[in-house]
This record gives sequence, C-alpha cells and structure tokens, in this order.
Amino acid sequence: MTAAENMAMDETLLELKGQGKSPNTIRFLQFSPRAVLVGFHQAVSEEIRSSYCRVNNIDVNRRITGGGAIFFDENQMGWEVFCDKAFFNIAIPNAHLFKSLCDPVVMALAMLGIDARFRPRNDIEVNGRKISGTGGTDSDNAFMFQGTMLVDFDVDTMLRSLQIPVEKLKAKEIDSVKDRVTCLRWELGSVPSLAGIKQAIKTGFEISLDIKLEPGDLTAEEQKRYQEKLPHFQSSRWIENVKPYYQKREAVQATYKAPAGMVRFTLVVNLPQKRLKDIYITGDFLTFPGSALYDLEAELRGVSLDREVLHKIIRTFFDQERIRIPGLPFKDFVKPLDLCLEKVAITKYGIPLAHCNMISVANGSFEEVIQQQPSVLLLPYCAKLTTCDLRYKKGCKICKEAGCSIGPAWSMGRDKKMRVISIVSFEDLWNELMQMKKAGVRSYIGCCCQPFFAKHVDDFKKSGVPGILLDIDNTTCYDLDRAKEAYAGKFESQTTVNLGLLETVLNAAACIDTETRENHEGQ
Repeated sequence: MTAAENMAMDETLLELKGQGKSPNTIRFLQFSPRAVLVGFHQAVSEEIRSSYCRVNNIDVNRRITGGGAIFFDENQMGWEVFCDKAFFNIAIPNAHLFKSLCDPVVMALAMLGIDARFRPRNDIEVNGRKISGTGGTDSDNAFMFQGTMLVDFDVDTMLRSLQIPVEKLKAKEIDSVKDRVTCLRWELGSVPSLAGIKQAIKTGFEISLDIKLEPGDLTAEEQKRYQEKLPHFQSSRWIENVKPYYQKREAVQATYKAPAGMVRFTLVVNLPQKRLKDIYITGDFLTFPGSALYDLEAELRGVSLDREVLHKIIRTFFDQERIRIPGLPFKDFVKPLDLCLEKVAITKYGIPLAHCNMISVANGSFEEVIQQQPSVLLLPYCAKLTTCDLRYKKGCKICKEAGCSIGPAWSMGRDKKMRVISIVSFEDLWNELMQMKKAGVRSYIGCCCQPFFAKHVDDFKKSGVPGILLDIDNTTCYDLDRAKEAYAGKFESQTTVNLGLLETVLNAAACIDTETRENHEGQ
C-alpha cells in the first residue's frame, strides 16, 4: 500500500485494539511506491530531501511511532504486533518488552540461516550491523510494536532521500553505510521469497510467545475506521505536523544524544517579556503514550523562561507518568532545554539571538566562562585546507591562503594573547583538556560542530574545564556520516571556522576583561 494507507492502517488497528474491538494481530506491510517515513517527533524539513523524493516518486509520510527517519523501497518488509498490554503483564514499555518482541524475529532469522541477536535498546543485529530496527507506541490498553526487515538495501537512494549531503560523499563513504547495517541479500547472497520470510516470522512468534496465529481479513469495523482515517494521513497537516521554523523566528535550539535516542529542543522566545512563545521537542526517541509530547509542549507554551518553572512542569509529567520514554530519564531529557536557556542568557551581552544559537557552553554559564578570561583557543583540523601540509598536524603557518579560515582565526587568538591549539582528533582534544586542567587554565574558547558537541557534551563536562564552543560552518563529518574518521583524525572534507562569530565572542571576552580591570583600579 502507499505510505498514507499503511499509516492509516496502523492507527486503525492500534486504536480499535486499545478499545477492545479488534483481535490481537500480527501484520506484514510493504510500500508501493517507495517511501521515506519520519518518526512521530521528527520534522520533515530536518530529516528528508523533499524535492528529491518528489521528483523520484518517493512518498513522504509520518509514522505514529517515534524513532528516526527510514527509507522503505518495494523490497523492504515491515512486521507489526498489536496486542493487549495484559498479555505481557507490562503497563509501561521497557527493555524486557522490546526483547520479548524482538526474540521471535531473531528466531526467524535463524530459520533463514542468519545468526542474529537483540541489541538494546530496540534493534536486531548481525555481527554488529543492524538488520531490523524496531519501535512502538500504545493506545489505552494496547501496545503496537513494529519492525523493519531489511531484505535488500538501496543505499544510494536511501542517502539521497534523507538529509545527507550526498553530493560531497565519495564512493568509500557510501560504502561505509555497510559498516552499520546489513540485509538478507548481503548475508545470504540471495533474497528468500517473501512468503518464506513471512512464514519464518510467523513461526518465530508462535514458538516464542506460545500462541497460534490465524490468517484473517479486516473486520467490518476495522475497514470502516480505516476509510475514515485515510484522508487525514494523506494530508499535509499530518505529514508536516512537526514544524520547528527556528530559522525564521527568534529561536534557540540545542540537542543532546542520550543512549535512548537524540532529543532536540527548539524554543521560540519573547526576549523582552522573558516568555516561551512556542516550543518543539523533536528526536528519534520513543514515547508512551504517543501524544504525550504534544501535551507537554502545550503546557510549556507561554511559561516564563525560568529554569525552575520549566523543570517543575516537565518533572510533573515524568513523575505522574503522563509521559514515559524508555531509557530516557528526566535528567537527560531536560539537558537540551538547559542548553537552550544558557543560549538565551547570552543575549545580555548584546549578542544577537541568531549568534547565541551557535554558541554552546560547558562547565558554567557563558558569563561565568567569559569572566574567567579564556586564555586558550582550540581550532579544528578539519577547517584547514585539504591541501595544507599541516592539516593533520598541530601547527599553523598563518599563510593567508585563500579559502582557509584557520589562519585568520589563529591570528585573532594571538591578538588577544591566547594560546592557540589545533585539535587533530578526539584523543588529542581530551589530552589537551587534561593538560589545561593540570596547568590551571581557567577557561577556553573552542570551535566545533553542534553535532560533535551534542555527542560529547558529557565529555566536555567531565573534563571540568569551563569552555565556550562555537559552531563551525559547512558540511561536517556528522552530516557526511564520517564521525568515526573525524574521531581518529582522518576526516578528509573541509569545514570553516565562523570568523564573525569568533570575533564577536572574543570581543565580548575583551570587554569583560576591560571592565574587570577598571573595577579593580576603581577599588
């Protein structure tokens, strides 16, 4: 069926199962035409190349479950379970439930000749590579749990459908996708018949859950409800349901990569009144119930931009189990919110909010770090020219080569009497932070991409050294899915230090330094 038809069917079966009007069901699904599906809490504009999908007849739609964006071509197959919560004697979804519902598919893969295993939080892998991603949601007294079965895999189309800058990818970078995922064809050398795959999964569920499955069509009520829901799932209102237009409004955004998934907060703010005009909480995590996040956003809108007030509202949702996110506790969930509030606080220095959105802070507020008078400037090797003979080394000749932003940034740092260091790998960054801590460095300014900071925010905090991190421009290793190479100091594409942003922050630091000296002299 089309993406809209499949999504309408999902909600129909879950809703009626939750109302006790539908039997426990296992459903297989396929898509025609091909489709990309964003998770329930994701924005199409952030995850999907809509223009490419439109030209190439690829449907775009939204799942009723959380998780990340996925590509479904005609060769892929999905499997879904609609079941009473009482069957598993579990009211709140947890890792045990996910494993119980993945084990039947692990067994099915064994029947097909593939040695697979469950990988927390909710994937099935073969030799460390994902072959099935899963997710779920609930409604009243029922769970819905779903998974994909990667039968064959069109890597090229998948990359072009999702928000990945493929024009900058090399062949080896496309091949690197295989480091993370696999499919039946790659593992077996051929594709089993769909009938054989379905039979193996059916048998796996019957044995693992000690049940007997009977084939069946839709009931009359299911068919009626499905027809009623279909227009909604075909509408742009559903597909574009999450729209964090932070580029066009006064807004800040921050991301935290937790073990249970990525959480992104976008706050649209009224600075004069210090109020939260609007809020979007997006990411690839799973929530129960599915609408809980929208309820939380509604309660936060219009609230004072006060950390304690915002935390209290969110804490109440968690404590009263009005929102349940497996593996994502309150303290991790609010981390990107706190980062957003820190960005808002930077505006007191006359820095425009648009610039504040590109600033992150570790081990203190912006004000606290600036008042410590940063004495070290950390610059990323990936912003050096790819032809530079010092690209993967610590130094810089300040050669003024056209297109290089490292030289001007290096000069800015030296003009402010700062020690300037080129960081060549994550281990090098950590070693420098530890040496700075040992040497008594009070604070530093660094340049890195937002995804890197989101991934390593806990590492920056763990170092104990106060720092301000400025976003870098252009395509980063994370956009290109080359974080592993960057981590080891082998990223081959070029980024750019945001020189205007760096100058603004360095000048703010200089102003604080001048005020501090004048205050001391006045005393």
